[in-house]
Amino acid sequence: MRCVVSLSREVRRILKQGGAFITQQVGGYDCRKINEALGSPENVYEHWDLEAAVHGLEQHGFTVEKTIEEYPPQRFYDVGALLYYLKAIPWQVPDFSIESYREQLQSIHEEIEEKGYFEVEQHRFLIEARV
Repeated sequence: MRCVVSLSREVRRILKQGGAFITQQVGGYDCRKINEALGSPENVYEHWDLEAAVHGLEQHGFTVEKTIEEYPPQRFYDVGALLYYLKAIPWQVPDFSIESYREQLQSIHEEIEEKGYFEVEQHRFLIEARV
């Protein structure tokens, strides 16, 4: 929660009275099915969500005018795409290596072969606020 407070404080510091703050954030539940399928620890940002962000902004004098929280699907159509994603987004599974997760990756590959894809939920939220 410390990052919520410091983010809100810094935005408040630089925003003029009457100014608007609009942000779209990736929430802490983003693609958690990847972690579940691999048997890896939960995302370290698990508690970063709309409620936490709104709370931090309101603590620093913002009036929240609009919020939207969504969980759109994200599909991987081959295991290679998932491997690329995990290499590009290292915070999803910090200790990721193909060798360490070979069996789980094989299971995901088999799911893709059967269903045509491996689907996870993204986590996004939008906030419009004013001071």
